[in-house]
Amino acid sequence: MGRRIVWSEYQSSKSAETVDGYSERLLKYIPADVVSFWLAGNGLVQSQVGETRIGALWLLFVIGLVLSALWTRKLTSEPGQATAWQQIILSCVSFFVWVFAIGGPFAELPFYDPFWSSLLLLIYTAAVPLLPAPPLTQQ
Repeated sequence: MGRRIVWSEYQSSKSAETVDGYSERLLKYIPADVVSFWLAGNGLVQSQVGETRIGALWLLFVIGLVLSALWTRKLTSEPGQATAWQQIILSCVSFFVWVFAIGGPFAELPFYDPFWSSLLLLIYTAAVPLLPAPPLTQQ
């Protein structure tokens, strides 16, 4: 199973791939490897105190966003296929939502509320696989 979401299947195709359902799209939209990077880095940074900790969390967050975009692009690249921009963008949004729910640097902001951020994570995770296929899919 590749990381790229399969949106359509052609009868003439000799490929064993089938159209991805809800569960497959959910797994492919959430960059679990980058979220794991965040969790490991967050645990390490939490041992720091003061401004060093907050700055390191923001730096780690930005690095995670960049990694999410680059890693998803690499894993979804296929010869003869257009770049999977919808999947790349939604993977970055997924990373943001996960970090926001966990707290990270956002926990220091005055408007942050763990209840609402966790609720956002639940709703986003349930809804993102329901989004329609991007226009002009090249499969």
